[in-house]
Amino acid sequence: MVLKYKSLRLLFLAALSIPLACKTQLDTQPLLLDPQVRTGKLPNGFTYYIRKNKTPEKRVMMYLAIKAGSILETDQQRGIAHFIEHMSFNGTKHFPKKALSDYLEKSGVRFGADINATTLPDETIYQLPLPSDRPELLNNGLQMMRDWAQDANIEAEDVERERRVILEEKRVRQGLSQRFQERSIPLYTNQSRYGSRLPIGTEEVLLKVTPEEIRSFYKEWYRPNLQAILVVGDVDVDQMEKDIKTRFSDLKNPEKEKERTVYRAELTGKNQYMQFIDPELGGISLEISMKQKADTVVTAADYRAGLLKNLFRQMLAARFRQLPIVGIAPITGGLNSFYVNITTKPAETEPALKSVWLELRKIEEQGFTEAELERVKKSHLLRLSESLKEKDKTASEILIKPYLEHFLTGQAVPGIVKDYELTNELLPDISLKEMNEQMKTYLKKTDRDIVVKSSAANKAFLPAEATIMSWIENVYAQTLPPYVDDVLTLPLLKNEPKAGKITAVEAINPGGLQKMTLSNGVKVILKKTDFQNNQVLFKAFAEGGASLSSDADYQSAVNAASIVAAGGAGNYDALQLGKLLAGKQAEVTPFIIDNYQGFTGSTTSEDLPAALELVYAYFTEPRKSDEAYQTLIDRTREAFANKTNDPAQVFADSVGLLLSNHHIRRTPQSSAKIASINLDKALKIYQERFADASGFTFVFVGNIDEKTIKPLLEKYLGALPAKGRKEQARDLGINIPPGRMAKTVYSGATKKASVMLVYSGDFNYNFENTINMNAFTDALNISMNQRLRNEEGGTYTPNVQMSLTKYLKSRFSLTISFDCAPQNVEKLIASAQDEVNKMRANGPSAENLQKFKAARKVGLQTGSTNNDFWLNYLIGQEMNKAALTQFFDYDAALNKITLKSVQQAAAAFIQDKNYIRMVLMPEKK
Repeated sequence: MVLKYKSLRLLFLAALSIPLACKTQLDTQPLLLDPQVRTGKLPNGFTYYIRKNKTPEKRVMMYLAIKAGSILETDQQRGIAHFIEHMSFNGTKHFPKKALSDYLEKSGVRFGADINATTLPDETIYQLPLPSDRPELLNNGLQMMRDWAQDANIEAEDVERERRVILEEKRVRQGLSQRFQERSIPLYTNQSRYGSRLPIGTEEVLLKVTPEEIRSFYKEWYRPNLQAILVVGDVDVDQMEKDIKTRFSDLKNPEKEKERTVYRAELTGKNQYMQFIDPELGGISLEISMKQKADTVVTAADYRAGLLKNLFRQMLAARFRQLPIVGIAPITGGLNSFYVNITTKPAETEPALKSVWLELRKIEEQGFTEAELERVKKSHLLRLSESLKEKDKTASEILIKPYLEHFLTGQAVPGIVKDYELTNELLPDISLKEMNEQMKTYLKKTDRDIVVKSSAANKAFLPAEATIMSWIENVYAQTLPPYVDDVLTLPLLKNEPKAGKITAVEAINPGGLQKMTLSNGVKVILKKTDFQNNQVLFKAFAEGGASLSSDADYQSAVNAASIVAAGGAGNYDALQLGKLLAGKQAEVTPFIIDNYQGFTGSTTSEDLPAALELVYAYFTEPRKSDEAYQTLIDRTREAFANKTNDPAQVFADSVGLLLSNHHIRRTPQSSAKIASINLDKALKIYQERFADASGFTFVFVGNIDEKTIKPLLEKYLGALPAKGRKEQARDLGINIPPGRMAKTVYSGATKKASVMLVYSGDFNYNFENTINMNAFTDALNISMNQRLRNEEGGTYTPNVQMSLTKYLKSRFSLTISFDCAPQNVEKLIASAQDEVNKMRANGPSAENLQKFKAARKVGLQTGSTNNDFWLNYLIGQEMNKAALTQFFDYDAALNKITLKSVQQAAAAFIQDKNYIRMVLMPEKK
């Protein structure tokens, strides 16, 4: 609901002690831009945004944004905007041919992972993250941006080579998702221009477009009055502004500019219905989308309306237990969708839709409760409060995105301080009445799209539009049970923990770590950091996991933690637990995987007691919930039903079977497997896995106060049950089998092949060997892209990955994967094998080894100032029983790696005798 002017005016009268004339002005004047960012516009219309930010240190994020995308293409140009994006990486005025990629990769900036670009209907964005402490690299980064803005070399030979790559990218996208997009977007955008302007373009245009046609589009739309550079990072703002003015002021607008038409998808008031029949669909899917115009926040009045909608969205999600069944999502073209989305077995669609619509009717007729509104207000303000605390520790890649939106759409970006101030002022006056009126805006009888999807085999079960409407009408004929908002006032725990003691403390340097042992045998590692002002992350593990269960109980074992988490802990079920923790930042998730059981958690310094109490509750007082269990199983069945005909899933299942030597635990998901999950058995296995904490190691990383945390560790972790069992995971022999094997799977109608080549075997796991094998993998990935993509134009994204494990067995696997045309499979496999053989015989090129070392050093520099990095590193070292200080030896070890050492490691481990070839081909007709 959008407030009437009078009521909004009265709101500000009540909220702000300023003269009446100023209150009226506050309603209508645009909100000021975040004062932390410096912005300006050059005489040629080029816009810039610059902000100094030291998270991460010595790094800067740059965007070049152009208000031009596929929406501006004529029918004869479909795909050119995206083609230009590709050509920008094929050479510019100052970086001809592949000089740009070589220069950046030698500096530690990786293509795809770091430097990238995106073409959308309304805009094109180039992204360039750089180290900011190297003046030459920073200057060259600006020069690249300047070149992309107007000096890309669009040469004929490069166009021909890249044409093949783009056609392969289009091939990669082909499949169920692309086919549905092509059918549904015209419907969702009411037959607007957006429905015929998918950025990838058409094969007809891509095959025939000339360099002259590409250059023409580039000159028309890559112009300064449609462009902006955004720079956020550890930079000198004054100097950066001078450099931008120097480099970008000479950009020229065309003498005869084409008008940059702003396109929109308009509401028609009409309802639409569509059936989408596809052989790769399983089950029945039903989507009901009720559309509204999307709003742009410009004024304080807009801000309040947006806040109202945000709270409504959160309350709606809470009613549906955060399941993605009902929600609000944007649609391209300036529309939003209030959607209902369900997937069921054939003949089960009617009861599923009715159950969802019954809950919507409760909200529509009975409204939310005051308690629900207060909880969501409390949670929303808490999140803003946490963001405010972290305002000087927010990553540049997060900060830059609102400024991008400001340039592209005019969306207000007042900054976190003003956000918090506005929300504090406006939140108390948002009433339950106006919140409940929101449903009138969203649950519409007009501008409604209904899409039903399935395969031809289930077409008879697809309901007609009239049938669906009759089901909904039937919901309104039922007696409406009242909504009961159960709010308990009990403590979380049924039994108070009996605290243990810290019996040993060891300081570990370098690294600033503390390693503690509690009286029950629990081990704790603490790393205090100042990377975030108020963040504490933790993870815990112990050996055992599902490996200690029988094959018959395996499905119950690996799903046990999810079942318990869905059921709750202590005195609270999962729904009540969410209400109890409203206004707190305490997330704890138990897990049971093949070889380990444990927890992951995230909290703040203030809410650490609540998080540890929750750990204790999940350990000692897990709950059984038949309702939550059934919901989880039903959703698992639905997900399985929708994947049964998916060629990618069929291929993945075949690969999984072969690579696990057809072990029963790795057989594909099936109805029988889902049916084998038993609630009582899962609960028993969970209790068994968490009955003994003596083998657990907990790692805490973040803004930790030692005086505060130690009593909490003793109270909650020291009180955990201990039996001293000293368990180890059981080796089930699920390894990639030795020998040479080949298998071709035929599935799907898309003219696309998927290839997976796997080398594997035993591995001598040590520090030096792991670095050498990682160097081999990265260098091979570079050479595969150079040959298979750039030289042969046979695939879009060849990928090379290495997996190294130490426990339970020291093993490695090297996987090469790519998609391509079916007729190119043999040729590209031969090329891939040739690259492997050359590197085994000669090692990587000196240039590619340099690129590996540079990328690792930049990655370590950035990662070492991140809590997630340290948490995962310390857990990994503990799992591998390796020194916690090994990180500090990595740079020296990296410098010792040579072409010869990489070649020797590859020759020693990567053997042709252990080679698996898997190919997915379209079904034979």
